[in-house]
Amino acid sequence: MNETLQTIAKRKSCRSYQNQMIKEEELQAILKAGIQAPSAMNRQLCEIYAITNLAYIDELTNAIKKVSEERGEKKPDSYHFSYHAPVLCIVSGPEYDSRRVEDGSCILENIFLAAASLNIGSCWINQLRDTQNVDEVRNVLNKLGIPPNHQVVGCAAIGYANQEGAAKEKNESRIHIIR
Repeated sequence: MNETLQTIAKRKSCRSYQNQMIKEEELQAILKAGIQAPSAMNRQLCEIYAITNLAYIDELTNAIKKVSEERGEKKPDSYHFSYHAPVLCIVSGPEYDSRRVEDGSCILENIFLAAASLNIGSCWINQLRDTQNVDEVRNVLNKLGIPPNHQVVGCAAIGYANQEGAAKEKNESRIHIIR
């Protein structure tokens, strides 16, 4: 199996991170891999906001937790929406772009694969996408410089893993070859 296929096979979600910032050159490599993703008509409208300031990530966590609880979704005291990862990559695109979900998802997949290739843990995070239009959360996004007309596609928590998790079996019956 070649190196690319090995990286794809070893990628898995990480939900426990070391309390250590990843190296700047690793972060840059991961972000540059992200923007190599394909985009509809090569318009390249989605953007990545890499948050390394833990106070901002905690502020987002608190805002999301408040919104969730107002919606009747009780979160445990230990809740942290990005699992205390030292980096949170928010991928967003303009609301007028009908392909932002597809384009942003490709960016996120490249981020996950690049992180895996560097032995850095990562996890797809959705809570921000689901709460972004509530004032408490949108105010933090505005503070981070994410344009008001951008919609979050998803987030990637990234950092050095505390422990290697077991790879999960994939259901190969989902593959269908039509000849």
